[in-house]
Amino acid sequence: MRFEVDKMKWTLTLLIICLASDLVSSETNLPPVFTQTLNNIVLYENKPVGSVVFRLKGYDPEESNVTFGSIGSDHFSVDPISGNITLIKPLDREETDSLTFLVSIRDRVDPNGESEQDNVVEQPITFIILDENDNPPEFQNTPYEADVNEDAVVGTTIFDKILVKDRDTIGDSLDLKCVPQQQSPEACSKFHLQLLTREPTILTAAVVVNDTLNYNQRMIYHFQIEASDGVHKTQTTFEARVKDVQDKPPVFQRSLSTVIDEDSPINTLVLTVHARDGDKGEPRKIVYDLLSNPNDYFLLDANSGELRTAKPLDREALTDSTGLISLVVRAREVVNDVPSDDPLTSATARATVTIRDVNDSPPKFNEKEYDVSLLENTPEGTPLALDMSVSDADVGINSKFALRLEDVSGVFDVEPKLVTGYSQVNIRVANGTLDYENPNQRKFIVLVIAEETETNPKLSSTATITVSVLDANDNKPSFEQESYSAIVSEAALPGQYITTITAKDVDSSSFGDAGIRYSLSGTGAELFHVNEQTGVITLGDCQSESNRRQRRDLHENDSDGHALEMLSMEAEHSLDQRQINTEPTVQYTLITQAPLQSETATTAAEAAEAGTAATSAVAAAAANDDKAASSKAPATCLDYETETTYFLSYKATDDNGQGQTSVVSLRISVSDANDSPPVCESPLYRASVDEGSLVFDSPLVVKARDADTMSSISYRIIGSPQIESIFDIDKRSGQISIRPNASLDVTNLKSEQLIFVVEANDGLFTANCGVNITVRDVNNHVPNFQQQNYSAVVEENSEIGTSVEKLLATDLDTGKNAELRYRIQQGSFNDFDIDERTGEVFVSRKLDYDRRNTYHLQVQAADLGTPSLTGTATLTINVQNSNDKDPYFVPATQHAEVRADAPVGHLVYTLIALDPDVATHNALEFAATDDITAIDKEGKELPHSEQFKEYFAIARNGKVLVNRQLDRNLFAVMRINVLVTDSTAPNVQQGRGLLIIQIIDVNKIPPRFNAPWSPEQPVIKLQMVEEQPVGTVLTTLQASDEDSSIGEFNITANDYFAINHTTGTIYTTARLDYEAVKEVKLTATVSDTGVPPLTATADIVIDIINLNDNEPHFTQAEYYFNITENSPRGTVAGKVEAHDSDVGAFGELTYTLIGENNKYFSVDAYTGNVMVANASILDREQLKELTLSVVAQDKAPATVQKSATATIHINILDVNDNAPVFTRSVYNSTVSENAAYQPPAALLQVQAIDLDEGLYGDVRYIITAGNELALFKLDAQSGIIYPAQSLAGKHGVYELTISARDTQGSGTMETTAKAVITVLRVNRHRPEFVIPALSNATIEIPGDIVQPDYLLLTVKALDNDTDGIGKVSYHLQVNNQNVQQTAEFKIDEASGELRVRQQLNRKNRANYDIILVARDAGNPPFESLRLLTVSIVDANENRPEFPDASNPYKVSINENSGRDVKIGHIQAASRSKHNRDIFYYMLLGNEDGAFYVDKLSGDIYTNKSLDREETDAYTLYILASIKADLHISEEERASFSIKTLNRDNTVAKVAITVLDVNDNAPVFEKPVYYAGVNANAKMNAAITMVNATDADQGKNAKIEYMIVASNLYKFGATKSTGSIVPSPFAISQDGRITANTIMAEYNQDRFELEIVARELEQPQRSANTKVNIWVFDGTQLVRVILSRPPEEVYQEQEEIIAELRNATQHRIIVDEIRFHLDSIGRIRMDWCDLYFHAVDPQSQQIAPVDEILKDIDRNYDYLKDYYAGFAIENVVPAYIAIVQDEFDLAVAGLVALVIVLFVGVISFIVLCCCLKHWNLSVPVETRRKEALIKKQIIEDLNTTENPLWIEQKLKLYEEQELTMQVFSEPDHISNSDAPGHLDHRSSLEQVHHGQSVDNTYATIQPRNNQNRLTAGSGGNGGGGSISMRSGGAASGGGIGGAGLLLTRIDPHGNDFADYATLRNNRAPSMYEFTGSTFQAPIRDGDDAVAELI
Repeated sequence: MRFEVDKMKWTLTLLIICLASDLVSSETNLPPVFTQTLNNIVLYENKPVGSVVFRLKGYDPEESNVTFGSIGSDHFSVDPISGNITLIKPLDREETDSLTFLVSIRDRVDPNGESEQDNVVEQPITFIILDENDNPPEFQNTPYEADVNEDAVVGTTIFDKILVKDRDTIGDSLDLKCVPQQQSPEACSKFHLQLLTREPTILTAAVVVNDTLNYNQRMIYHFQIEASDGVHKTQTTFEARVKDVQDKPPVFQRSLSTVIDEDSPINTLVLTVHARDGDKGEPRKIVYDLLSNPNDYFLLDANSGELRTAKPLDREALTDSTGLISLVVRAREVVNDVPSDDPLTSATARATVTIRDVNDSPPKFNEKEYDVSLLENTPEGTPLALDMSVSDADVGINSKFALRLEDVSGVFDVEPKLVTGYSQVNIRVANGTLDYENPNQRKFIVLVIAEETETNPKLSSTATITVSVLDANDNKPSFEQESYSAIVSEAALPGQYITTITAKDVDSSSFGDAGIRYSLSGTGAELFHVNEQTGVITLGDCQSESNRRQRRDLHENDSDGHALEMLSMEAEHSLDQRQINTEPTVQYTLITQAPLQSETATTAAEAAEAGTAATSAVAAAAANDDKAASSKAPATCLDYETETTYFLSYKATDDNGQGQTSVVSLRISVSDANDSPPVCESPLYRASVDEGSLVFDSPLVVKARDADTMSSISYRIIGSPQIESIFDIDKRSGQISIRPNASLDVTNLKSEQLIFVVEANDGLFTANCGVNITVRDVNNHVPNFQQQNYSAVVEENSEIGTSVEKLLATDLDTGKNAELRYRIQQGSFNDFDIDERTGEVFVSRKLDYDRRNTYHLQVQAADLGTPSLTGTATLTINVQNSNDKDPYFVPATQHAEVRADAPVGHLVYTLIALDPDVATHNALEFAATDDITAIDKEGKELPHSEQFKEYFAIARNGKVLVNRQLDRNLFAVMRINVLVTDSTAPNVQQGRGLLIIQIIDVNKIPPRFNAPWSPEQPVIKLQMVEEQPVGTVLTTLQASDEDSSIGEFNITANDYFAINHTTGTIYTTARLDYEAVKEVKLTATVSDTGVPPLTATADIVIDIINLNDNEPHFTQAEYYFNITENSPRGTVAGKVEAHDSDVGAFGELTYTLIGENNKYFSVDAYTGNVMVANASILDREQLKELTLSVVAQDKAPATVQKSATATIHINILDVNDNAPVFTRSVYNSTVSENAAYQPPAALLQVQAIDLDEGLYGDVRYIITAGNELALFKLDAQSGIIYPAQSLAGKHGVYELTISARDTQGSGTMETTAKAVITVLRVNRHRPEFVIPALSNATIEIPGDIVQPDYLLLTVKALDNDTDGIGKVSYHLQVNNQNVQQTAEFKIDEASGELRVRQQLNRKNRANYDIILVARDAGNPPFESLRLLTVSIVDANENRPEFPDASNPYKVSINENSGRDVKIGHIQAASRSKHNRDIFYYMLLGNEDGAFYVDKLSGDIYTNKSLDREETDAYTLYILASIKADLHISEEERASFSIKTLNRDNTVAKVAITVLDVNDNAPVFEKPVYYAGVNANAKMNAAITMVNATDADQGKNAKIEYMIVASNLYKFGATKSTGSIVPSPFAISQDGRITANTIMAEYNQDRFELEIVARELEQPQRSANTKVNIWVFDGTQLVRVILSRPPEEVYQEQEEIIAELRNATQHRIIVDEIRFHLDSIGRIRMDWCDLYFHAVDPQSQQIAPVDEILKDIDRNYDYLKDYYAGFAIENVVPAYIAIVQDEFDLAVAGLVALVIVLFVGVISFIVLCCCLKHWNLSVPVETRRKEALIKKQIIEDLNTTENPLWIEQKLKLYEEQELTMQVFSEPDHISNSDAPGHLDHRSSLEQVHHGQSVDNTYATIQPRNNQNRLTAGSGGNGGGGSISMRSGGAASGGGIGGAGLLLTRIDPHGNDFADYATLRNNRAPSMYEFTGSTFQAPIRDGDDAVAELI
């Protein structure tokens, strides 16, 4: 209908318009016309605001301008000019689906503006709004929640009211999805969404159970239901509450297994059964019963679940041997007050009760006594032949017992050690030391004890084993020594006695000594004979062919046809008697076999062939010697030259040679006889020596061997007199040396070799050895160039290889030493090279005058000698220039910039070019080429135009100017090719380059942000929802610039947003949380690309929109509250608390309770207080605990509401209403009196039960009566009664009253019971033998007959039991029966006296074995046994002795061998055949316990690890005795005499040598060494010594030294430049460090050497040290003059260094100590000079000398006493530079005049003082005291203060004689020959006689000589010194203050003699600083002191 009305309106409007147009047309002003259809224009609702949606078009028939407009629209705006319709308000189809408004068109009648005549045409326009999917789905009727039973089946629909609508008509179909939440992650698997209906804009669904539910696992499920239309999503929360259903049976909670003692009384609590309802929502009461109860042993309380004993238990009656009883327990829920039997409400469980056994049976053996025998030396582990078993009838721990032996001998062992129940028993041999020969080891009585281990009391039983040991051949024959040696002459005849060696065997009969047989074996054994019974060794009969050994003789019979012959091979040249031989005469001398001829004739013939007199003489002498020795020697069996030593095996075998064998080594040495000639070790000896040298390179020793050891060889040289005048030989050693006065000059020799013969003579025979000595030329001439300076000129363009100059050098040496090689040391810069052989210098690289025009080449010529010597010359080469290079631009492409508004004539740039050939830049001319290109501001190259040349002009000097107004719109970059020309070049030389000029735009208008931003309101407001993901776009900034483009966008730094600098898009960089930040403010800027760039700024304010994004959470996941039973309604049980981080309603929470028990409790919705709502359930006896669930929900709308759930456990507390009840009224216990009380043993336990819980049910016990003796104590908590003290002797019956009180003993309820304890008496101790003490004792009775009733000994045993139980009786045991007598012996039962019953005869029987028994009176009684051996011995055969042949014993052992190492054996023998038991005892020599001796065997062992470095030898004294128990007190040891022990044969002397083992590493004496070396030191100059020692010995202590690193520290550097390779230093094997190169190049540098000392023997341990070496020159040394010889200074060197170091605070390094040289050149052997340099410890640099001397001056008070102690006379520089001063005669005259006047005044004053005191007679003693006082004062005055200060000090003595103390060396003071002698004269006399007078405060000292006065200190050793003091100037100040006398200086005096001893060998100048002003105090005896007297 509305459309029809609108249509009519439009029709009327059109009619009106037509009528009007007709009217107007009549006036010729036609209205404008729209040219478009304006109906049903389609728009989408998501069209962005600001978009142009349509453009109006129209015209005016008069062709006037038209404008457009709109009427009635708030969504659109119309641009009046363009007609563009722009959307200005968002569209929403859901509000309206079409928009209609009027648009107008107006013409212009008046061209100046609007007028009333303008025609306006209005026309409606309609926009149809099309739908877009821009609305999310919407849930209806929220919130959604439902309850569901936990037993709901899968598929059950629990909620079907889900309704979703969508306002959009387009988009995907609606769909639902389940989204799980954090608090219920499995919710979507438990439930699923089922769609009911689905239409385009509406959807219904239901929630269906998808999986089984369990109330106990989760009571509430939360999940999100998400609706989606394909683009948009909406969520709401669904809550499913699970309701509990009684479907779970009871669940047992605790362990149902326990252990109970077999003797537990009736009603003993066994265990408590506890179960709970499996349904936690509303748990039911549980009752209990037993379904199975074997033997009806137990009762179960239905309510409490307590299982107790119903009758006495009997473990043995059980079918299960383990004592296990299995019960079936049932738990049932009470339903309607009736226990239910339904499987869902009841459950069963198996309970197990183990009955613990009670110990009532001891272990038992199958027999009480056993007898067995075995052979001696039975191997370890051999079981005895016994049938023994043991068993215990108990079980478990009561049947566990241990087996052990009571065997003091330790021979046997029992197994098994631990037994349970039953086991066979084995007795095994524990060690193999059984020896039948030892009477104490022939029979053993062993007691086997079986004792329970884990019971109380520990029951036990015993069995006795008698072991008899049988004899066996178990001992080898033993020798007294481990090896033997003997000597026999090679001339001995057969049958000659050599030695006797015997062995001993401790076995008897043929197994012993009587059956030993001896034999020899080994190479050469056939030459000797041994008596097999006596052991006598003699030389065998070798006359038979089988035994004959040929002897090597010098001559044999003529029929043999052989003889020794000396052959000599003659050289080609004969001896020249007139000069030194250069060729050999005799080369080799050999010994060979030849047919026998006439020795004299043969030898003479050889001599004739040799052609020399010397050789003939030698040959003749040899012939005579051979003939003299040709006599026939007797034939013998031995030959020393063939075999010197025979190593044989000497064997002793017992049992007549069929038994055991012992072998020792026998060494038979053959002594020698002289029967062999000497033989040269080498036929020709060679050596080398340098010409002029007096020593060979290595020692030259001629050696000859002689097979005869007794021979002594002497040597002599055979040669010409010249040979003998040059060389000498040591007659004994054969070492050849060069005579001291000999001179070798190779230039005078025809050959470099000298050859001669050395004769070796042993007294009978001789041999000639050839010697060849090579004399080497020494490289001692340096190469010399013909001239030192050469010069040459070369053209710059010379070709490579062009010869420049030829340098020539010569060398006067010969051979390799004269061969020269040339090289350029420096200055060539690789442009020149030299021919190393010819010396020709040539061009090696293209020359460039501009790079370098002059060269100074240093050319070196080096010879090929060793070491190589060099000479140098200088070659100066001048390069002539030539102009041959083109100019070039630098750089080739040059850049410039100019503003677009630069005026014409503006200087843009100056071109830069270079030409190496021109001297000035003016020679270069610049120009532009025609090739000019331009680039516009878009980067496009413009077409070439001639106009480009007009914009810039280039002057000839390279300046680029603006030539025309620039236009950047025309071009932005201009590229100009430029040219540079060398105007001075002979031909065209040009360079090309490129100049790029950039036109810089001038920026004027800044950029602008788009609306709504404006310069007046530069603010942009935005909104953003919190919790958006990182990277979410906030907005995109837009801006525009009228005269440039947009450059970049920026925002201020913040934590949440960033911007894309190019697009302006602002996006998040962090999660936004409304709770943390509610508003973000930023500042955005946009800049353009203009120059300079301009910017615009916008303030951005972002509001954060809140969401309900935080879940509530409880402070605890589970709450535990306590409430007392029967509490009234409203009682607060506890408080729950939850928090929500959201703000506002989203964060406000309310609380509700859910679950089965929520009807009994309530919760305050706001405070969270949980209170009692219904108290009927609060009955602890019915229910101890219940569970609730509490829900916290926020106040957000239902669609976004969130909640959380927590569990509440309420514990119902008990009330104390039950008294304790004892399980018995009377408790009984029996205990032995030996029950343990530390720690105490449990006697019995009382128990009372209180049905209350907690504190009310906690019972405490106390003894209230019956414990008056305090014998017992009761544990108040456990109820266990313990003994409080020992019950020994307290046997009886004790009745105790026990009280039990609840509430930990402080309650009001109490119960009592009785405890009856019976203490039994017990036999606790076994008798212990005192006499005899040993288990196997022996009694020796001297004599042959023992009479009856002879008292052998009184047996004594002790028993610690009392009350008659400990009474001991004594018996003898025969056949396991105790008797009082046997056939031979009897014993008193009470006293223990053991006597002989009948006469005993040694000849009939010598040994008797008796078993003694000691028995106590206990019940049962205990017995102890002892084995006693009675021996009747011969009194004369008892003393053991060591054989003289072995005593003293000598043994050795390596150190570190460890403990228990056998090192030797000693053995004493007794003449008694019946007594073989010898015992050994250490007497002396083992004070540190290093050794021990085996008492029985005599073996000596180490008792600790030995250290040779501590003790290298021991001497032990060991006593042999027949007494088995010998005790030697310390007093007895102290009384022993070494002399007496050495003569005592019963004492063995054992000398033990500890051999060295390489177990010590080398150790340096110092960790760091310091040394210095002069920069002028030559090679091999000694620097310092390092010393490492090795505590080992011999070869183990040999050490080699190595330099592993030579780290160089350059002068002033703190870091090393690295290690120099090869090292500039060398180290010898004695640790001496020497220079290995010239040190000049390292002057002032420092080296840090790393030295390693390493052992030569394995494992080659090593030690490290460091040596710091400073390279110094002589000017850096300080000299200390000492009046003591060097050897004394060496001893105190370290102390002197320490004091100087303390005074100077510098490291003092001594460089040299030498004898002192006085002023007249004499060497003072009693004085010395110590040279040192000082190093600053901080900088590690050598300190200046003057600084050190000043430090010494400043510390005068500190050093003066040390100077006197060390006899230091002066400290001066070691090197003084001569200063040449100009001499002004006028000044000299003035000075002389002043001196004369001054001397006159001083002389007058001194004369007056002397006259004043001449008439006074002062005692000598007084004068001495005054002198000492003056001396002390002057010493105190000896400082560096101003001289005026002295006058104040001397005022007290100004009326006495004023003299000057002399600090000068003794030889400077007196002319006497005796050093230190002074005449006692006055000071004036000494002045007139030229004596030295010292004025400590003089500032100038001239040099001293014998005819003038010297002022100041004695200087530097005699030459005098000049001392510049800090106290005054160099002139009158110091002189006037002290009155110095000066005489005329003798310019010809010997002023500098003393400085000849210094290394620089130059004297100091006259007036320069030469030393420290500090002088040592005058000592007693110095004549200077006498001058004061």
